[in-house]
Amino acid sequence: MGEFPRKAHGRRVFTPEFERMTVQRILSGEKTIAELSREFDVSPTVIRNWKRRFESGAATAVKANEDVVPASELQAAQAKIRELERALGRKTMEVEILRAAQEILKKSPSLRRGSGR
Repeated sequence: MGEFPRKAHGRRVFTPEFERMTVQRILSGEKTIAELSREFDVSPTVIRNWKRRFESGAATAVKANEDVVPASELQAAQAKIRELERALGRKTMEVEILRAAQEILKKSPSLRRGSGR
């Protein structure tokens, strides 16, 4: 299946897609946990943990009547929300500055007339 990147302490890092695909192979009956463990040289406990997380996520989604969303999509959505919140904050500040300038112009008739007229 190819090499997987390793963390600094030497453990391999599997993508959520790979973990999901592995669990789906178990659930479909294509392979057993033991067979996949040998195929990928991964501890059966690790694969069982993937399966447990997959099933608990699905159960949570069913209870909430929602779809299961991959973590990468959730992170992308959260990043977009942060970006939009920053843009909203900038626009809010611009409006406040313009309102303050408008109030200053209302209070000072000499500034309203302009210097060149």
